[in-house]
Amino acid sequence: MQIITPSERDFKEICRLIEQFELDNRSLEAGQFLIAADDNEMNGFGRIRKHDTCSELCSLGVVEPRRHKGIGSQLVKELTDKVTGPLYLVCIIPDFFEPLGFSVVKVYPPEIQDKLEYCISALSVPEPYVVMKYQKNSA
Repeated sequence: MQIITPSERDFKEICRLIEQFELDNRSLEAGQFLIAADDNEMNGFGRIRKHDTCSELCSLGVVEPRRHKGIGSQLVKELTDKVTGPLYLVCIIPDFFEPLGFSVVKVYPPEIQDKLEYCISALSVPEPYVVMKYQKNSA
């Protein structure tokens, strides 16, 4: 398994999967993503979106037959290694992210408040959203 930057074809597939998985599809740029691939097949993807005061881990997905094999965790580790400064995420699965160095926080920048509001209003999931912050030394 390799973690690499997506090709143009990969990026088109990422955009399709983001819609299918009902992830954040705002301001997508190929350069924001890394993909997990083997045998020329994309197994998962993740994104770092830069904001004025912080960065955000978002639009993380693994294709159905490849889930629960560590691909998402590997992508998160590679993505977090690329970030300097504060890193946040908005999610419904905090138990997945806690072992990777994230913890739930109640105070966060306005850009992340905007993301939280977007998720609540535009994405339909039954679980409650939480905001998490990455701490490099705990991963």
